[in-house]
Amino acid sequence: MASFISKILLNSARVAHGLPSFSGSHFHTQTGGLAFRFTQILNAEPPKKKKRADPRLEIMRKHRMIKRLKKVQNKMGAAELKPIAEFSVERKLTQEKRKRNLPEITYEENERRALLQKTWSKFKLEQHCEDMKYIDSMRKSQQKALEELRYESEELYELALKRDNNLMSSLVLYGPTETPPIVDYYDQCPDGQYVDITKEYK
Repeated sequence: MASFISKILLNSARVAHGLPSFSGSHFHTQTGGLAFRFTQILNAEPPKKKKRADPRLEIMRKHRMIKRLKKVQNKMGAAELKPIAEFSVERKLTQEKRKRNLPEITYEENERRALLQKTWSKFKLEQHCEDMKYIDSMRKSQQKALEELRYESEELYELALKRDNNLMSSLVLYGPTETPPIVDYYDQCPDGQYVDITKEYK
């Protein structure tokens, strides 16, 4: 009973001084220097019940937002693209009169071309077969020569099978070199004029 009365007095004193009361805390007493203790203040409200939104209303809201955005975009106008001089084509180059009219090919010409293509394909096939036969005959001759050499001397046969690293040492090939820079090329560049910002490290 005394603890209850002391709790009421403490709450009234806090309210009088403009402080929050301990209505949400638990009050208890114990022996010792700290006779009075309070637990943590709990002033939380119960969670509100969530309202279930109608999916049709959500869809209608989205449609309204899209309509508003479209109206704003129509008022602002379409975005203007920056013209590029290199992509523009002269009108005289797009005229139909500049198109080349190919002559109609007759039936006899089509037959002649088809026969020519068949003849060429047959010729290339025969040429390939002859090359393969020649390579096969050379391989057989090489194998026969190695067998005869092995029959004569095993040492010469082993030397013949070794790789000759100096076989291609005297071969010198000259290929295309880097083209020297052309003077005033940037003024005559077919892609248009531009500023060279290549970094040079000295």
